[in-house]
Amino acid sequence: MRAFLIWLVIVGILAAVYAVIPSSTRERGRRPLPPDVTKPLPPEWARPAPPATPPSPSTPAPSTPPPTSTPSPQPPLRGQDFVLTVNSDGPRSSDGLGTAFALDATGVWLTAAHVVDDCKAVFVLRDRDWRAATAVRIHPSADVALIRAANTGPTITFAATSAPRLGADAFHIGYPQSRPAQVHTRYIGRARIERPERGMPPEPGHVWVEVSRAPDFEGSLGGLSGGPAFDSAGRVVGITILESSRRGRITTAPVERIRDLLVRGGIDSKPGTGGTTFSPDSFQATGDSLRASGTVTHVYCSWKGNTRPRRR
Repeated sequence: MRAFLIWLVIVGILAAVYAVIPSSTRERGRRPLPPDVTKPLPPEWARPAPPATPPSPSTPAPSTPPPTSTPSPQPPLRGQDFVLTVNSDGPRSSDGLGTAFALDATGVWLTAAHVVDDCKAVFVLRDRDWRAATAVRIHPSADVALIRAANTGPTITFAATSAPRLGADAFHIGYPQSRPAQVHTRYIGRARIERPERGMPPEPGHVWVEVSRAPDFEGSLGGLSGGPAFDSAGRVVGITILESSRRGRITTAPVERIRDLLVRGGIDSKPGTGGTTFSPDSFQATGDSLRASGTVTHVYCSWKGNTRPRRR
């Protein structure tokens, strides 16, 4: 009887603990692949259906967005805090491709730390040729990395360090599935990212829900990791680091962590007024322009240092 009463007390305590944290959503994310198990995306947050006749894969993507179907109703604004547990695949065991973007004209690039971590050699694509990185610096507690390599193209500016406004638009530019594309999202809340490495502190992040992709495609966003997320004014509001594909969500490292890494590297990074503006109607053409100018490019990780990407 005494053991039964002790069991009832333990159950009551656990129920009380869960009752006081109803606003936090716990889910799993993967870098850069989608999680294995997640709940389906609610219908009101679903990404609009692709056009009835999508362009053929063999046809080059046009510089302007293809015709789209009637847009779905705007999702309700409901801010939320998320707890994300990163799925770990263990130590790196292969080469990989990601996205990087130019910080200044002297050859400083930014990307996600997991794109270049544990790589014996790193290369950045510039003017259709791969240039070897001369230095890589990784943030000690955030998924952000700094690369020094070839001179860059036109550079970017950062937004202020405050959190994005709930429902604000973001435009993620890069190479998902190693192909040029961009994703339009809206801000829905903050993230606390828990990493599997022992002793690593939780990492802050911002969570965005997908609205559309251009050109439209299905599947993982692997390869978009390390790419910039821009606000409508053309200022960087984060670096793409995680996806939860079944929920249609993307997580970015916040500007504060990017600036912290730059300060550690002795690089100035004051907020700017922005550059080329983005809109839901023209973000494909804007993304194409950033890649063509060399502001956004591929980054290649040579795991053992004995491989080099082919000329593009």
